[in-house]
Amino acid sequence: MIYLLMLLGGLALAGFNTWQRLGRTPAARRWARGTHRDFAQRNVLVLWPALAVTLVGGALLGAAERLDAPAWPGVVLVVAGLLTWLAYAALPLPVPSLVQPRWYREQVGSARA
Repeated sequence: MIYLLMLLGGLALAGFNTWQRLGRTPAARRWARGTHRDFAQRNVLVLWPALAVTLVGGALLGAAERLDAPAWPGVVLVVAGLLTWLAYAALPLPVPSLVQPRWYREQVGSARA
């Protein structure tokens, strides 16, 4: 049961995060404005996707256990997600421009000019 909740939570978080990242509506772009833009940028572009990957990987571990399937895909996802989350949560690492959506880079570039 817990693995099903992990899967549903990971997919829900991934869906919500994808909506924010695509930024097709003003409500979806709300995270890119305001006084805590750097904090929100780190959350939306790195931390929440890493948490979603970790949850889905954990759900894969549970499915592998029940189906006697190889567990390594779930282990890889959990380890990658947790290491990414821990690194960006604990260290002052900059958010790579590779993960920034084009509309966000354009918005930040025009705000600095």
